[in-house]
Amino acid sequence: MSYAAPGEALTPSSYISHHLTNLSTDKLGLASEGSFWSVHIDSLFFSVLIGIGFLWLFRSVAKKATTGVPGKLQCFVEMLVEFVDENVRETFHGKNPLIAPLALTIFVWIFLMNTMDLVPIDFIPYPAELLGIPYMKVVPTADVNITLAMALGVFFLMIYYSIKVKGLGGFAKELALHPFNHPIMIRSTCFLKWYRCWRNQFHWVCVCSVTCLLVRWYLS
Repeated sequence: MSYAAPGEALTPSSYISHHLTNLSTDKLGLASEGSFWSVHIDSLFFSVLIGIGFLWLFRSVAKKATTGVPGKLQCFVEMLVEFVDENVRETFHGKNPLIAPLALTIFVWIFLMNTMDLVPIDFIPYPAELLGIPYMKVVPTADVNITLAMALGVFFLMIYYSIKVKGLGGFAKELALHPFNHPIMIRSTCFLKWYRCWRNQFHWVCVCSVTCLLVRWYLS
């Protein structure tokens, strides 16, 4: 495997560094390095491929579903649907025909993308290298661009449907008054929400910082 630079021996550091590199447009000379327009082609490709595979699988199961003794695959799909449906009913008390299918799609899509991590690390990148593709990361959720894009999409959809179902006044009331439900406690409610966001952000910053330091120490 030519995971090392020409004329250099393959080392654990170069091997790991190679597998942490995405196939991006700047690596192919289609964009300048570090450019805003640099796109991770492998992350987009496997995300779309997994999404199409998920839709095809669930559609085929739905078409072949029977009221008699179901097969193993139908049982598995029904378990996923019931699990997501119960969670949606517990957390979303409005009436909207899109929320449950959207939650099911996001849940299964992320689950399948994470499942790609079970594929042996060189099972796909090595044949791709033989075809002239220098880099290949097969786990889309290992790319922060994919997870950030999905998180922002879910966040804005949550805001949109909350306003659509509860109205702008109901949304603002829940945002400003919950959990005390009294106007005099608005300042305390805002402080608690700010503190919770700050605490979660600080926690993840610490985790990411320690992880980056450990990776740099290991690769050095």
